[in-house]
Amino acid sequence: MRVLVGMSGGVDSSVTAFLLKERGYEVIGVTLILTQDDDGTNAKDAKDVCDALGIPHKVYDLKNEFKRDVSDYFVEEYKSGRTPNPCVVCNKKIKFGKMLEIAEENGCDYLATGHYAKIEKDEKKGLYFLKKADFLQKDQTYFLYTLTQDQLSKSLFPLGALSKQEVFSLAEENKLTSAKRRESQDICFIPDGDKNRYLKQFLKDAPGNFVDASGTVLGRHNGIFRYTVGQRKGLGIAFGKPMFVLSVNAKDNTVVLGESGEEFSSSFMVENCNFINPDFPCDEFLCSVKVRYSANDLPCKVKKENGGFVVYLSTPQRAVTPGQSAVFYDGDVVIGGGVISEVL
Repeated sequence: MRVLVGMSGGVDSSVTAFLLKERGYEVIGVTLILTQDDDGTNAKDAKDVCDALGIPHKVYDLKNEFKRDVSDYFVEEYKSGRTPNPCVVCNKKIKFGKMLEIAEENGCDYLATGHYAKIEKDEKKGLYFLKKADFLQKDQTYFLYTLTQDQLSKSLFPLGALSKQEVFSLAEENKLTSAKRRESQDICFIPDGDKNRYLKQFLKDAPGNFVDASGTVLGRHNGIFRYTVGQRKGLGIAFGKPMFVLSVNAKDNTVVLGESGEEFSSSFMVENCNFINPDFPCDEFLCSVKVRYSANDLPCKVKKENGGFVVYLSTPQRAVTPGQSAVFYDGDVVIGGGVISEVL
């Protein structure tokens, strides 16, 4: 069986390629060029690993696709007062969109990545399930809820049962150069982590009003793209007490602020949902939900309403943010998810 491995030059994708070769797969490594400032380091590091493993390595330039589908989307979402999750969109459009096409063009049976997640098949039902990784601290299923049955049937996640330390140990034991490479924590197209600096290249400062929930003006802000729901620091004004961003409104260019406790919400609307099991009875159901990658799972009821889904939380959640994803779970199984469109 032939498998294409998406390789960034980092330890996770390198160990993914190693494990699959050890299991007898015919492995091809591929590195994607995604940003204009890519200096080729990732591709070189990935090729070094491929050479050490004795497998072929290919490079594909997807800068135009990445700009259109991911970085331009990122800018437009902030312009509209939302806080996007570019990794979710990248997985949907690039890694399991274009890269899966590349796998098929190369005659591969599977696409493999270094995501910490698991895929299981129910042979009786003929359905694939996406499940949380055994090492929950690194579980990445939150970013993968857009996957379909077809994509899951063609995907492999060899790291799903491993801890990060076990992955590092495998890299060191097998002398993979990526074992010493520092792991990136930033958005790949904003390597310095300065989101405002990046956005200022595309969005003009448009000062407007800070207001409270009743519309009373509290001061002036420097442009809505600088603020996100739940934010306390960096408001630029001393209010004499902690104040939090409650919402960001592009229509009237206002940022609504509130005192501590007001940033909690009990219900919100989710749109553009994907359910991994296409036969899932999704008109109304109980499950748990993550409203951001770093959030805990919370029990909730989900009900189909007004063309989307309303999520009713059992416990109020801090900083539910339009533009972020809400991902539904049944235990460790991903039901699906969608994009938070409105806090109710």
